[in-house]
Amino acid sequence: MPKIVLSNHAMERARSRKMELYGIEKLILDPDKKISLGEDKFKFLKNVSGRNYQAIATYLQKENKWLIVSVWVRGEEDRLPLIWTLIAAPFRLIWWFLKSFWQIIAKIARKK
Repeated sequence: MPKIVLSNHAMERARSRKMELYGIEKLILDPDKKISLGEDKFKFLKNVSGRNYQAIATYLQKENKWLIVSVWVRGEEDRLPLIWTLIAAPFRLIWWFLKSFWQIIAKIARKK
């Protein structure tokens, strides 16, 4: 059975996307679909616990292992870092306030 190795990029993406390592292993060893991209590169697709896991991996024949280049979950957006959410919060609040204020003004103008 070939070993599975994640690149630093893939490991970082798996963590940020809350992907289980056992799910990534299932994705590579027993995919629902495997698409050849040429030169021993493949795209793997599998539904794991109701989430559509996808990966790009290269098979390293000399070492008998899969090198996973990147992983993601189809249909899910990446989560923003907490610091970015905190920085953006005041601007979102101001935008919401201005939008609400504008809607109130528009309603008053329609009544007149």
